[in-house]
Amino acid sequence: MKIFFYLFSALVLGFSQTKLVSADDIPTGAFKGDYYNGKNFDSFVFTRTDPQITFNWWMGSPGKGVFGDNFSVRWQGRFDFTEGDWEFRSMPDDGLRVYVDGELMIDSWKFQHGTYFKFVKHLSAGSHLIKVEYFEDRDWAGITFGWIKVSPAVASTGPTSAPGVTAAPTVPPLYNSLYVSSCEDLIINPLMGDAPLEVNFSGAGYDPYGAIQSYTFNFGDSSPIVAQEDSYVAHTYQNPGTYNVVLSIKDSRGNVRTSNVCKKQIVIGGTYKESIGGYAEPTVYPNASASSLPKTGIFDNFLWLTFVTVPLAAFGLLLNRKFSKL
Repeated sequence: MKIFFYLFSALVLGFSQTKLVSADDIPTGAFKGDYYNGKNFDSFVFTRTDPQITFNWWMGSPGKGVFGDNFSVRWQGRFDFTEGDWEFRSMPDDGLRVYVDGELMIDSWKFQHGTYFKFVKHLSAGSHLIKVEYFEDRDWAGITFGWIKVSPAVASTGPTSAPGVTAAPTVPPLYNSLYVSSCEDLIINPLMGDAPLEVNFSGAGYDPYGAIQSYTFNFGDSSPIVAQEDSYVAHTYQNPGTYNVVLSIKDSRGNVRTSNVCKKQIVIGGTYKESIGGYAEPTVYPNASASSLPKTGIFDNFLWLTFVTVPLAAFGLLLNRKFSKL
């Protein structure tokens, strides 16, 4: 009977210790980032405060203990908005889900390169909960996410339609970008270095009607232009010089697009300099624990009790035998 008593005592002790580790409140004006190994929040690693979601990890890790590939992150934060229509934008590599006040707005949980997402949502004045879920599969890793207020719809000042004829709806100027494909970004790493220098390029395009069909990289030297389905490519510059790199995308309707953000300059022959990255040592969010997250970590199931209760029960039994002989 005493064995069962010690087992029961160990169980009570284990549960009482779990309750002492309470979940943190979601911050205001910043994101609470929960970092995991595994693409589906499989193994909790750490939590930190991220002021914004703008990360370019390339082939590296987001922080100590997190894999370079096959990891996932969940960001949550409360932010103040004025009333109006807000355009949310994100460029993930790879999987992405975005929630606004619990409503799923983007659901693209799959392996993907260089995909750009946009949506517009009307928000009331006040605080709103933003949640972003992301996973990295392999190769280049990075994600950007943000929002901008768009102008409200303005009544048309054009001629009135004839009786019985419905006038075409007027699309606010800033909403037009939701319906037109575009080249959204060209990321280069490194931006300068000594020849011969291998440089990594990653592009992103937006297509509201389908998937980007091809990415065309003009490296600005005498090498052939590269057109491919993948948005990631590596190129080696053999000679010193300043090169103008241009990325263009072809959308699902055959339109070819480029833009100023898809035109960048690289200097070969200078001093090596890393471009902006996203690696940072984890600033641990106080009192954070896996118990505040989905039931995926060791502390969210009963496996850990085996490692706690059995040694405690054995120790208690030994103490009982020792003192019973006195």
